[in-house]
Amino acid sequence: MPRTRLPHTRLPHAGLPVGRPYLTAALGAVIGAALALGGCVSSPDKLAGSRLPLAPDECGQGTASGQTCRFRNAPLALEPKPVTLPGRPYTFYPTAKELDFIDGKARGWSAPRLTLTDGASIPPVFVPVIGNPRDPEFALAAAMHDAYCGIGNEAGPAYHAATWQDVHRMFYDTLVAGGTKPVRAKIMFAAVWLGGPRWYPHSGATDISMDRLPDGEKRQALRAAIAYINSANPSLPDLIRLLDRQEREMKARAQAVERAEGRAPEREPEPEPEQPFPTGG
Repeated sequence: MPRTRLPHTRLPHAGLPVGRPYLTAALGAVIGAALALGGCVSSPDKLAGSRLPLAPDECGQGTASGQTCRFRNAPLALEPKPVTLPGRPYTFYPTAKELDFIDGKARGWSAPRLTLTDGASIPPVFVPVIGNPRDPEFALAAAMHDAYCGIGNEAGPAYHAATWQDVHRMFYDTLVAGGTKPVRAKIMFAAVWLGGPRWYPHSGATDISMDRLPDGEKRQALRAAIAYINSANPSLPDLIRLLDRQEREMKARAQAVERAEGRAPEREPEPEPEQPFPTGG
């Protein structure tokens, strides 16, 4: 059977070809969703804070390294046979070839052939806030993000091969490199950071501490982040600092409620010892 190949367009920042899906009835439902959150999860504040980027090497803003963010092996090509996963509402398609990306720090990222992608979907908790838009320009970012934390890719070589913080940051970079306006990309990034997957970098174990927080509080936190993004268009480090503070405050309130109700607050897992983590490249 012939592979589904996505027509070329041009990257506004890198000047390289990027795939945009031909929205047939079959592919339109699965390519270009707003956020690639399907397989990512969270970890402790200490670990999150220790890995904040120090330089604003954001794609599309003249990176400190002078590096231009870009895709290689674009456009995105998909195998024609869909894959369904139990309990998942969307249909997945395997990528037909490897997809590579170079970020603003000249770090290389790779989504191997046969990476499963559903076109990117946001966590249900945030659908009432930002909806569930599906646009072709998100397809490349979705596939790359899915390779590192998407369901169905657990056995792949890229899965959890970097910290969740770096993977979500890469998601922002791939969005911008693929044509998403930075303000919109930051809103999507904030939703991934607050509601997407997280894991410990060495064991790969998931951290589900965010799951016990009330959905209403998480939606309120995202609305506040969106207001901040729209009014100030902050750098990624500044936005991450806000998101980390919101997380700490939500967890503190949850613990206060548990104490008031006579329940022992759930203990956060002990952070893993800090060790050098491979940076890729």
